[in-house]
Amino acid sequence: MRILILTPGFAASEQDYNCIPPMQLLVRALQKKGMEVQVVALEYPFRDEPQDWHGATVVSANGQNRRWLRWRTWSRAFRYAEHIIRTNQVDILHSFWLGPAWVIGERLAEKWQIPHWTTLMGQDARAGNRYLRRLQPKHAGRLVALSPFHAEVFEQNTGLKAAHLIPWGVDTAETPESLPAERPLDVLGVGSLIPVKNWEKWLQTIALVKKEMPALRAELIGDGVLRSRLEKQVHQLDLSETVRLTGSLPRPEVLARMQQTKVLLHTSDYESFGFVLPEAAMNACRLVATPVGIAPQMADCEDRPEALAKKVLAAIQQPPMRAPTLPYTIEKAADAYQRLYRLL
Repeated sequence: MRILILTPGFAASEQDYNCIPPMQLLVRALQKKGMEVQVVALEYPFRDEPQDWHGATVVSANGQNRRWLRWRTWSRAFRYAEHIIRTNQVDILHSFWLGPAWVIGERLAEKWQIPHWTTLMGQDARAGNRYLRRLQPKHAGRLVALSPFHAEVFEQNTGLKAAHLIPWGVDTAETPESLPAERPLDVLGVGSLIPVKNWEKWLQTIALVKKEMPALRAELIGDGVLRSRLEKQVHQLDLSETVRLTGSLPRPEVLARMQQTKVLLHTSDYESFGFVLPEAAMNACRLVATPVGIAPQMADCEDRPEALAKKVLAAIQQPPMRAPTLPYTIEKAADAYQRLYRLL
């Protein structure tokens, strides 16, 4: 079976670990099941030449997120996809995000009579996404949500129900063979430093935990537009000796850091899934989170900093977990997508 993936971005090389990790893991899992996968990316990688990524051809329209080149980017992506269809006998089109990739997928599906599936990936399910207005009931049967929370948000904003729910998952091959007996880091946060992640709430929670546990050690991994604001808040909350802002790290280093951590605290205002949660569970972290994405199924959930702080303190005081937890794996996701592809 030949799959053509349409996406805003994909890994620029086999060492580009941080570009949409679950999509990378899914492609590898589909390949292991004998499927041939090719990728057309609209915006990233920032290059014109095709590349080989673990046996998958990746072609980029190199839009570089420049809105004034939107139509050129769409046109190039459409042409690249058509060339692949002509030369490779594509069986399935699979677009990610309800946006330009979905529009291109719909046009290709109509022209070439190829089944087209779309995975809703994040904030594209929220009311601010203008592409929601283009949806019709006929599209809902080919849409995939990532969590019950995600599916509910989508239904509230459209009146339509995504017909399928396929959670992301970790690669079981990444499961650590052994885990350290000591975990020197008390609390870890991981993610882009952007407003929707609400790291202000994370810091407020840490400040409350510190009142009960003065020797608390916490770390925030990630970078983004809020970096300077969060650095100021760290100082204002007297957390300079408690919280370390590390900036962005390669994913393998993040996973290794999780193995040194007692509690993963995630305070996002919205998640379609929250891939960091199963990653942390795989590395035997206890999970405390706001009730978004997959968190209600995986974590101890609260919304207010005061309640979150109580959960974090309770989790720190428990003995370190000694075994990975794997409720969601990419192998299960690949199995589900294979069944989905066969439906059409």
